[in-house]
Amino acid sequence: MFLSTLKWREEYGADRVLQDFVFNEKPEFAKFYPEGCYGVDRAGRPVYVQQPGNIDLEQLFKFTTEERCVRYHVQQQERYINLIAPACSVAAGRCVDQSLVLIDLQGVGVSTLTSDFRAIVQKVLSIDQAHYPELMWKSIIINAPTSFRIMWGMVKYMLDTRTQVKVQVLSSNWREELQEYIAPDQLPKEYGGTNPAPLPDPPGPWRDPAIVEKVAALTVDGSFCFRA
Repeated sequence: MFLSTLKWREEYGADRVLQDFVFNEKPEFAKFYPEGCYGVDRAGRPVYVQQPGNIDLEQLFKFTTEERCVRYHVQQQERYINLIAPACSVAAGRCVDQSLVLIDLQGVGVSTLTSDFRAIVQKVLSIDQAHYPELMWKSIIINAPTSFRIMWGMVKYMLDTRTQVKVQVLSSNWREELQEYIAPDQLPKEYGGTNPAPLPDPPGPWRDPAIVEKVAALTVDGSFCFRA
C-alpha cells in the first residue's frame, strides 16, 4: 500500500498540487457544493462539514469538470495534512491527525444519488481510502431522512469496513447530542451553536496568523514536526 501510494503521488502530482493547481472555480464550487472545515471538536480535531442536500452538480458542471473537482479534493487533503492538522496540533498542544466529519442530510433524497453524484463520490472515496487512510476519526450524520436506509444501501458498498464502523447517525435530538462532541462556540448557529460565521468562511486554528507562523517554524523539509 505504501509503495502504491508513493507511485500514485508521483503520477498524480500530489506533492505539488498545493502549489501547481489553481482552482479558479472555487466561488462557484462553494455555492453549488457546500463543504469545508469549520472549527474543532472538543478534542481539538478539525470538523469537516458536508451538506450534500445543497449540492447541485448540474449547475456546478457549467463552471468546472468532475476531474477538476476531484483534484481540488486532493488539494484540500494536502492542505489538511500540511496546514489544518498541524495548526490544530499547535492549538491543542498535542498531535492531531484525524478529523470529525459532520454530514448534514437535510434535503437529501434518493433522487439526490444521481449517476454524476455517485461517480464523483466513488472517485473521492477511492482516493481517500487508498491514499489518505485513517484521516477520519468519526463521521456523524444528522437530519437523516426516512429513506436513509435505502440510500445507505446504495453508498455503503463504496466504503471499506474500517470506514463503515466509524459512521454514526444521530437521532432527531441531534443538536443536543452533537454538543457532546463539539462545543457551541465551534458550531454555526444553524446547528445549534453560537458561532455566527457562515460555512464558506469558517473559523479554525488554521486561520490564526500566530499559529500558522508556528506551523511554518515547525516544518522541516516539507514535513511538520510537532513538539508539545
